Amino acid sequence: MLSKKPQNRIRELIITIITIVNLGFSNAQNTKTNTDSIYHQAKELHLKKKYETALIKVNEGLLVAPEYIDIRVLRIRICQQLNKFDQASEDLYVLIDNNTSKTYRNLTFKQIAMAKTAKELTPFISKTSAFYANDIDYKLFQAEAYLRIDDRRTAKSLVKSIENASLDKSQKYRYRLITKQLNKNQIGIYHELLSFLNEYPRQKTWNTTRLEYMRYIGLHTLTGRVSHSSRFTDDAVLYELESYSVFSKKSYGFLSLSTSKKTDFFQSFGVRASVFHTITKWIEIEGGFRYLNFRHADFTSYVFGLTSYQNKFYLNARAYIGPKVENALVQNYQLNIRYYFNNTLDYGYFRIGTGISPDESTRFTQITENPSLKSYYCTVGLSKTLGYEYTLTGSVGYLNEDLQNNRTGNQISGSIGLRYRF
Repeated sequence: MLSKKPQNRIRELIITIITIVNLGFSNAQNTKTNTDSIYHQAKELHLKKKYETALIKVNEGLLVAPEYIDIRVLRIRICQQLNKFDQASEDLYVLIDNNTSKTYRNLTFKQIAMAKTAKELTPFISKTSAFYANDIDYKLFQAEAYLRIDDRRTAKSLVKSIENASLDKSQKYRYRLITKQLNKNQIGIYHELLSFLNEYPRQKTWNTTRLEYMRYIGLHTLTGRVSHSSRFTDDAVLYELESYSVFSKKSYGFLSLSTSKKTDFFQSFGVRASVFHTITKWIEIEGGFRYLNFRHADFTSYVFGLTSYQNKFYLNARAYIGPKVENALVQNYQLNIRYYFNNTLDYGYFRIGTGISPDESTRFTQITENPSLKSYYCTVGLSKTLGYEYTLTGSVGYLNEDLQNNRTGNQISGSIGLRYRF
């Protein structure tokens, strides 16, 4: 048997160990309770927009518990509100790795959007880019940031790196805005042939050549266009000025003014206007009018459109209604389909419809002369980028229309164009 003295020593040792463990556990519990309290106080201050006071609180919490992730995330949010770029960056470096990059993706994007100088932006990109190498949004945020600090070369390199990527609608919208800022000017030349087949008394081909200059001004697009058209033995020139203006992320408008001296050939004066509005994520509606003044008559048509974006497809239905002439209502209905290959400039398209729209300046005079005649048409076309600056376009079309004396006529059309952005 052990003597009482050794037994007492063992008992005292056990009691001491238990006491130390209990104190450690108690301290840990108290520390967690205190940091939880600090976190909730700081979060409440953050919600009340008392950012300076909230920052003091989260700093206190991280001194006690530097591994407390929620407090560190909250400090990032607070620092971003206070434009404390360096502190927010340091905290993100602690949190982001291969496993957590998706979790802190939006905080990373906001950090890039905050950067005001290359001194802030470049180190942050170098330390985070490896975790977002295949993220399109990350590259778009980068390009926007480099444009903001006037590093156009880096921004252009980023845009080129995603020009063949598959983009959703939001990404396409941002991509277009960036490319407009990088290349504010665009010139284009186009030629169109319109051939009348044997059913017509004259089969000579109509030729139209267009030269246009486009300028991007902020969120707005301004275009000047001159079209020279030869029809049988006569010719004329049409002058157009048009603009697209972005009102918000959901709405934009179109306005065009046109004039010509040959009022029996082109309109002497014309106004085209439409407003476009996105009503849901994938659906856009259009409403507008077209007014054309010819020497022999005025024409006012109203246009209604519905557009949907489905993955790589652009689906559009449009109707032009009016006016009523000689007891016949001028009408045009069309369905437009685009399929985007790699980017917003590389696509194939198909159009099918009935009637001739007032937007087709080459053909619309056929309707003004006899609005009761019906027509049906289809067109297929392609737009293809050549490098970064050039875009080649082409199309082939067929139209069948009523002629007098219960006959029908057939027309074949073709067009080719080249645009250069700079």
